[in-house]
Amino acid sequence: MPQMPDVARRRFVDPICDSGRWDAFRPRPGDIVVSTPPKSGTTWMQGILALLISGDPQVDANPSMKAPWIDMKMRPLDEVMARLEAQTGRRHVKSHSPFDCIPDWPQLRYIAVYRHPIDVHLSYRAHRANMRFDVGLAEVAQDPSESFRHFLQDRTEHHGLPVILDHYRSALARDGQESLARFHYADMLRDLGGAVARVAQHVGIDHPPEQLARLTEAARFDSMKANADRFTPSAGQGFWHDDRAFFDSARCNKWEGVLSAEDLAAYDAVMAAALEPDQRRWLEGGDSGLAGVG
Repeated sequence: MPQMPDVARRRFVDPICDSGRWDAFRPRPGDIVVSTPPKSGTTWMQGILALLISGDPQVDANPSMKAPWIDMKMRPLDEVMARLEAQTGRRHVKSHSPFDCIPDWPQLRYIAVYRHPIDVHLSYRAHRANMRFDVGLAEVAQDPSESFRHFLQDRTEHHGLPVILDHYRSALARDGQESLARFHYADMLRDLGGAVARVAQHVGIDHPPEQLARLTEAARFDSMKANADRFTPSAGQGFWHDDRAFFDSARCNKWEGVLSAEDLAAYDAVMAAALEPDQRRWLEGGDSGLAGVG
């Protein structure tokens, strides 16, 4: 079993997350950790991993049970760890905590996924509207401009822009480490086949080209939405108004016609102060360079 890292970790806590729960995780060689800001492609990436690990386009990914969110406080920790211990195949798990808040085992593989922060926020609005239950998160204002201004400043929950930027900087700090691969939502939309092949290479999974093509087809966003019973977290449990709506629209530039010039100027000021131009360019558009707002 990989040894526990020696480096002291920062602890991330918000109303539903606590990175301290990672102390109970017992890693195995080959484990994969997906850590992203919310609504950045987490479930999409977990679906890709479920497909690659199984080799089966019809896999029942069931991420809540089979690839759990370690940090989430809503499920008893002993139950989560017991389910993971019972697994006999290759495992992958999920986190929304920054990378300096979770253990860094060189023998494991880590994957980060990012998305344009404004698209994250607008996707989060749809996500919250689809939730049937109060889980202790702050209410989201109905007015998009009001909720967006809160998003620009919110440091208390894991979907606020300051926390997204914190997560991104924690991944940048690990650039060059073989164990971590960084992906962008826009690149996955543009070239899903290339993204799936890169994931497979990073985690050391090899499939014949014909099988990889079938798995990639099953990993398409519209395919996962059509098979929400297999890919949506907590599918069939009544947690969502509509399990299929968990996969919203997969669009970029969602702010067009929604946010005002003043909203976008406020965002631009935050981003210009927080990141170097090349760092911002990648966070907003990935390697494909899809348009930002600045």
